[in-house]
Amino acid sequence: MTAFARPHRGLLFILLATLMAAGSASAAQTVLTYVSDPGDYIGGGQEATFTAADSSFIVYPTYNNGQVVSVNSSSHWWSLSFGAADDQVLVAGSYENAERFAFKSPGHPGIDFFGDGRGCNTITGRFDVREIERDASGQVVKLAIDFEQHCEGGPAALFGQVRYNSDVPLSPKPLHVTLINPLNYASCVEATGARGALINAVASEVFDAQGGRQLKYSWTASTGATGDKPQFKFQAPLGLAPANIALTVLDLTNGTTRTATKSVCVSDTTPPRITILRPAPGELVHEDNVVLEVQIDDVADKNITSYEADLGLHVVSPLNPRTGHSRQRLQEAPRTDAPVPTTITVRAQDASGNFTTQTVTFSEVFDSRR
Repeated sequence: MTAFARPHRGLLFILLATLMAAGSASAAQTVLTYVSDPGDYIGGGQEATFTAADSSFIVYPTYNNGQVVSVNSSSHWWSLSFGAADDQVLVAGSYENAERFAFKSPGHPGIDFFGDGRGCNTITGRFDVREIERDASGQVVKLAIDFEQHCEGGPAALFGQVRYNSDVPLSPKPLHVTLINPLNYASCVEATGARGALINAVASEVFDAQGGRQLKYSWTASTGATGDKPQFKFQAPLGLAPANIALTVLDLTNGTTRTATKSVCVSDTTPPRITILRPAPGELVHEDNVVLEVQIDDVADKNITSYEADLGLHVVSPLNPRTGHSRQRLQEAPRTDAPVPTTITVRAQDASGNFTTQTVTFSEVFDSRR
């Protein structure tokens, strides 16, 4: 019977090192993954992951020392562009206040994640280059980037991670605050009354014991409101100063804590509503019986005290701020027995500068009966 020889300690060390190196190499991954807020145009509020098993990945340099990652699958196509400020060489580090890559301003890094027929006109965002390695020719052979992108200056975000032949593990999905309220053209929540608007926010992660994790939520707002549920509602005032939201989530299963913040403003972009009660359209009115009666309502401004009217002459008329009602007799009248079409234009403006007009056309005639 032949006995097996005991391997030399040096051989064991070499074998172990080889196995460790092989294990390390197997950990390298090539993947693109993202999670998108509701309202984000690029991601459409969805999550997606693409790997080297189902997609092709190409990394190549572009002008101004930028880097492009192109990802193609059977049904999707994505492109990511990254660049340092002032056309510096991209190195590991954090890049804040990023703008759209092709149009970035001096002093700003560039970012642009687009594809599937969707792209942003303007971009705000940030990214972290966690690993970047080049070969002797300058070609990137390893890359790990985490990024955040907002289209058109909006609050909805797309959070993504790209790994190219990288040993850097994927980061936990970032905690963030999602705003449920739609935004108006001023990128604020539209005021629903004189007190502002009810803000409705939700944490990006909602798990319970059945999901294998227990999370404790702690919300605070600069208005003084607090909350301890995954969803947070509070009243924010109308005004120029935004309300700041802070969220802390404690994972009771492992003791880790994460935080997220968001700012939200409330503005009034809705003009007043004018109803002309008298005269009625097409009504025949004799000269001294022209009575203008209006009702003016505004969602946010309950203190509109006057309005303007044009009937051949310009007048400013008082308005009852409590009822929004006004009634006055106008003295303008033609000196003819034939009916003359006449138009009254009423204009009202609220405290936020929103204005609207309403017109009525009637027939005016000289009162020859006297």
